[in-house]
Amino acid sequence: MTQKNTVIEYPTGLSSIPYASFLQIEKYSYDEAQKTVAKSFNDALGSFNRSKISDVVRFGGNRLAEAYGSGTPTDNFTDYALNEYKTEKIVTKEKRGSRTFTSTSGGKTINITDPNVDPSTRVVLKNGEVTTVGQLMQKKQDMIDKKNKGLMAERCMLPLPNEFQYKYGADWNNEFKLGTLALAADEAGKFAALATVGGVAGAGLQFAAGKLSQGSNVAKVGGVDTTKLVQGFTSGAKTATDPLKVNSPLTPKNLAGLAGLAPNENSIQFFERMQGREFSFRFELAARNKKESNRIIEIIEWFKRGMHPNSKSGRGSAVMLTFPDVFVLTPKFVKCTEEGDPLGDPIQHPMMPRTKLCALTGLTINTTPFGQLQTVFDGTIPMVTMELMFKETTKLTRVDMEGASYTDKRNSKLIAGTPTGTSEGGFIANEDAAFTGEVSF
Repeated sequence: MTQKNTVIEYPTGLSSIPYASFLQIEKYSYDEAQKTVAKSFNDALGSFNRSKISDVVRFGGNRLAEAYGSGTPTDNFTDYALNEYKTEKIVTKEKRGSRTFTSTSGGKTINITDPNVDPSTRVVLKNGEVTTVGQLMQKKQDMIDKKNKGLMAERCMLPLPNEFQYKYGADWNNEFKLGTLALAADEAGKFAALATVGGVAGAGLQFAAGKLSQGSNVAKVGGVDTTKLVQGFTSGAKTATDPLKVNSPLTPKNLAGLAGLAPNENSIQFFERMQGREFSFRFELAARNKKESNRIIEIIEWFKRGMHPNSKSGRGSAVMLTFPDVFVLTPKFVKCTEEGDPLGDPIQHPMMPRTKLCALTGLTINTTPFGQLQTVFDGTIPMVTMELMFKETTKLTRVDMEGASYTDKRNSKLIAGTPTGTSEGGFIANEDAAFTGEVSF
């Protein structure tokens, strides 16, 4: 069973039930998603992955990982990783007649599938672990079994939950206050006169204050220091008008308020950005037999593995971690004939959106959905609930909904159409934010 054909389905045969609606969840490693799924997006992320810049960035990232001792991953499913192990030393036993001799050789690479290697041969791995060839072979088999059971599957199919909501949010928080500039649009002459008078008065006060601060002869009149005179006058006026220091400043805004008037800011809210979509699902998983119980365990483990990061070296002490897996959610529907026979493969659900790349941000497992723990004869729990929270890593634009771009699979070229409903003016810089395909809606 190959990895690409491995699918976890609950219940078994879900995708072939007539008129069934289910959620298809595809899982990708982050690097794979950038090279395949995101490459077809008509946004900044897609442009980046179609360019040569992405190769340069990945090359630099790999060099950085090697510099920090994280190297090439050794925990993937390649023949090299599963069959060959680099060792510090190898301890073998050899019989010569009735006597047994023990010999120790230096570090080298050993292939555990070599028929000439004794399974009882002890090896010391590079990380200091002491094991035997037989134990390594068993470890390899366990990894293959987990893969075949579906823990390394790329697709999971679950019934649509009883509640499926999705929403869109837009931020219009870029506020611009026109204020008294609106006066210029209504009465340009009056606005010009106010601006002129205000400018002359402001310039005179600024000139006088500058001269006073310089301590020039202008500040001396009849032997009196006018600087101190002005300061004392200001302090005295303030004390006289507010002797107990309980009054508010006598500003034009406060005076207008006493008359029951408030200044009109004439503010305008501009569009700023779209909010990222979030999806939340609650699945009720009930096991009717041992097989379904094992399948539920595999499904939970499948999401747990995908949510957590890995390390480039396959060791928990590694300095550099790889991103967790990302997901694509596609609601599906089994379309049938009038007689109830399925028409080919399930189609995308006509009333529900397919997402772009999503990160799994929350996973909650409740083993006591009825407020009481219940187990069966083998210790498994017959009924659990699983809550999944996904967050889309790319923000949408109208192009994603109108199908203005798609990938022509015949020549692998990105074909762009003309979006409808484009208004004149009202432009904003496209952030193309990504928390650093097919049509979504």
